[in-house]
Amino acid sequence: APEPARTPRVRSELSKPVTAAESAAASTNAQQLVVELLKLMAIAAPTATATWDADLERVKISVESQDASLLVGRDGRVLESLQFLTTLMLARGNGAPIAVQVDALSYWEKREQSVLDEARRAVEAVKASGKPVRMEPMDSSMRRLVHRTLTSSPDVTTASEGEGPWRKLVIRPRAK
Repeated sequence: APEPARTPRVRSELSKPVTAAESAAASTNAQQLVVELLKLMAIAAPTATATWDADLERVKISVESQDASLLVGRDGRVLESLQFLTTLMLARGNGAPIAVQVDALSYWEKREQSVLDEARRAVEAVKASGKPVRMEPMDSSMRRLVHRTLTSSPDVTTASEGEGPWRKLVIRPRAK
């Protein structure tokens, strides 16, 4: 007999806030998964520290190892792959998607700060000119960071436009 089709999750289920117990379990499980993956990757003496980022509802894992530079790879691609695998494995074991960010050598921390600095400059340009500003294309996690950071801004609104790797964030003046 064929396997029954899975019921798709409705949007309201996805937007429920994560409970303290769920975030603690997700953090612990993600940390264990990352350490296991790093050992399989032959990364020397990896240590991983997991924390819950309540603002972006994600598990943040900081990895330390003498091989940390190998994890960053070219433009963070190895970290992205590790994050993807960990998020996928965590969702399969957890039954619900929870984002995971894996960082080494503060790569993502620096990248996020750079994107937020660019967004602040764009907000100032929108306020000065009254015209929308389109940021450079960026991945979904960076767009989400800017959306969430600017959501309470009284001066601007944000939206995404475009498709695939060319998807960009647009910052517009808020209607008064």
